[in-house]
Amino acid sequence: MKSHYLCPKCHSPMSVHQESQGLYCANKHHLDKSPNGYWVFSQAKKPQLDSRQLMRAKRFLLESGIFAPLTQALSNTVTPLLIELSESAAASIKHLDFDCGDGFFLRALAPTLKQASEDSTQTGVAEAENALFSAAKVYPDATYILSQLKQLPFADESFDLVTLIDKPLKGKELLRVLKPGGLLVQVSAAPRHQWQIKTFVYGEMSEKEGDLSLPKQQKLLSRQRISFELDVTSEQALTLAEMSPFAWRVTDKVRRQMLTGDFHRLECDFYLTVSVKQAI
Repeated sequence: MKSHYLCPKCHSPMSVHQESQGLYCANKHHLDKSPNGYWVFSQAKKPQLDSRQLMRAKRFLLESGIFAPLTQALSNTVTPLLIELSESAAASIKHLDFDCGDGFFLRALAPTLKQASEDSTQTGVAEAENALFSAAKVYPDATYILSQLKQLPFADESFDLVTLIDKPLKGKELLRVLKPGGLLVQVSAAPRHQWQIKTFVYGEMSEKEGDLSLPKQQKLLSRQRISFELDVTSEQALTLAEMSPFAWRVTDKVRRQMLTGDFHRLECDFYLTVSVKQAI
């Protein structure tokens, strides 16, 4: 049975072996799922790995419902679009979460996918093997792929829905694997996002609008701004900083300063952008 995977050695299409459920290509390269619950296609030379302590702190914070306004907005926005898509598509909806971490947003969107199509499938791809290990243990219903993100091991036009959460859209890989008529859902930081944390990291700041431009092949369907406040401790604020794209700027000095800060009205500020891939 054919699959949407590409061989990590020769980039040929791969098929599923019925008996072993492993993958193989015409050049006799074989791949089996790791006993830990994910597939190893390729490994980055220097993947960004979180410590076990930080991973536990991230998971506890996210599972506490801290981003409930964001996940609810995601569900409300995407559900009618996916239902419409499922009615027009001949097959089930296939979802890819790019750089999925421990799979929090895969889990958060699972009910939405099931509501649109009972036969929907979810895939998470990441470079951090320890995060995928955690994801596979918590939510084994999704497929997890360890791969370099610059070259995804999927055939062209493999997915109906691609989610990109708090990360920039770079290169053409995500658009390559998205089907024509498929949805690209992006969550990105708006000007006031984590403002109180950023003052510790950057010092003096001024509000700047984010770059909301889309590739030419993508047609904008909707864009909304989601803003809310959190009442968090300094330790939780530090965990949020470690989860952010500017985590590399959080030095030991910044950590010590943040532990004395007041984050009872921490601002969360996101753009939620949905676009559709147009057929060429």
